[in-house]
Amino acid sequence: MTGTINKRRSVLSIIYLLLLVTGCALDTYRMHPEFGTRAASIKGPVLITPDVGMYELSSGGVVMLRDDWSRTGRKNLQNAILGYFKDKRCKVKLIEMDSQTAKEMEEVRALYRLVHKTMDQHAFGHHQNRSNNHRFDFSIGSLEAILQKFDADAMIFVTGYDQVFKNGHKALIDLAVADSSGNILYYSVKGTTKGEDIRDPVSTAALIHDLLSSFPRMEG
Repeated sequence: MTGTINKRRSVLSIIYLLLLVTGCALDTYRMHPEFGTRAASIKGPVLITPDVGMYELSSGGVVMLRDDWSRTGRKNLQNAILGYFKDKRCKVKLIEMDSQTAKEMEEVRALYRLVHKTMDQHAFGHHQNRSNNHRFDFSIGSLEAILQKFDADAMIFVTGYDQVFKNGHKALIDLAVADSSGNILYYSVKGTTKGEDIRDPVSTAALIHDLLSSFPRMEG
């Protein structure tokens, strides 16, 4: 447990430094070089439950995960994302799982976490200013079999955090779309210290709108 808490603190500290270094905001996106062709075949994406936590930072510097806030935040994120894509005329559905499928999805999540680290390095590392010379080409392996169970042809992954402290909030949310082959077609990151609060539906909707402002029209 102590190791997990320390790891969370380390991750939050790194992200906070990124927010400071980039002028209190992170806003970037990447697309697969064949996005137009591959995205045209997507008719029914499925949204994975957001892997997002809300943390409370005490005046003494102790970071505590708030499960109650996190549940509210995840629900608001789901609704905001579904609403955004509905406005784009792209029908996205929520994932529904039995116990067996849940085990399979945990393997998918584990693979995504590994790829996610590499994508972050691509977005924020030394390659970020030379993106024209580096293809955004990442894959988590074929998703075809599990997508068939959901009658879907793409997956939407959402990860991030929202931290509440005495004088405000810090939030970082990212979203990725993977097609049935497992290729990441689109990846967007939005970080802010402006006070957006994912416990609030209106604030969450605004954050998602900014996060997906670069997303091309993809009708379903």
